[in-house]
Amino acid sequence: MFLATKFLMPMGEDLNQRGGSRRWIIHLVENSLRRLNTDYIDLYQVHRPSPDTDVEETLGALTDLVRQGKVRYIGSSSYCGSQIVEAQWASRSRNLERFVTEQPPYFILVRGIEEDVLPAVQRHGMGTLPYSPLSGGWLSGRWQKDSASAPASAARPSARFDMTSAANQRKLDVVEELALLAELAGLTLIELAIAFELNHPGVTAAIVGPRTMEQLESYLPAADVTLSSDVLDRIDQLVAPCVTVNPDDNSYGAHELTPQARRRKQR
Repeated sequence: MFLATKFLMPMGEDLNQRGGSRRWIIHLVENSLRRLNTDYIDLYQVHRPSPDTDVEETLGALTDLVRQGKVRYIGSSSYCGSQIVEAQWASRSRNLERFVTEQPPYFILVRGIEEDVLPAVQRHGMGTLPYSPLSGGWLSGRWQKDSASAPASAARPSARFDMTSAANQRKLDVVEELALLAELAGLTLIELAIAFELNHPGVTAAIVGPRTMEQLESYLPAADVTLSSDVLDRIDQLVAPCVTVNPDDNSYGAHELTPQARRRKQR
């Protein structure tokens, strides 16, 4: 059985219980092994880069866990292109284990990783495991122009599902056009969305999250779908390559794009 997991970086008050520090990583792995009742984890991924921890420290801790047999392979998630390259360089120069996978957000409505993340992982021979190919329900037909309503789950960032925003209205327009395109291609919208992701040469596998067997069965046919050039060209017309329709869907820049990091010096 293949076991993959990733550690989150909660922002608690204790400075030793956050981020990608050595102490916190080892603590989380030990807890995961106990909780999962296993001797090792096949793939352990860093959920996000830690702005206040050098990547060498994170990789050093993960390297020790690999050499102890507690983790077999390591990966990253939501790293931008430059952070992927920095981590690969650190691994090579410090003789550390390297990230062999990247888990980014990627689907028709969010194509930002096509600009630098996908080229970076391809150059460095990494596997790419995009998550959320259905965009939290946007590309499953769950919400439509005439019956749009925000999901009940309070766990979802409200800006991403605020149907009164212009960006989300644009997404609804795009989804309608995608549904028509899927019908013309003899596919469901779900099959079109997942096949789009899988058809990129830099994508290794898509991470889906079915809650029922019926949902899973609706996803599986996409694995055998090859989209024609005409279909891909039409998708590019609706959402241009490298474009994220609603900036609130972007998983990058939370630290780098703050006013202080952009241009304002601390006084």
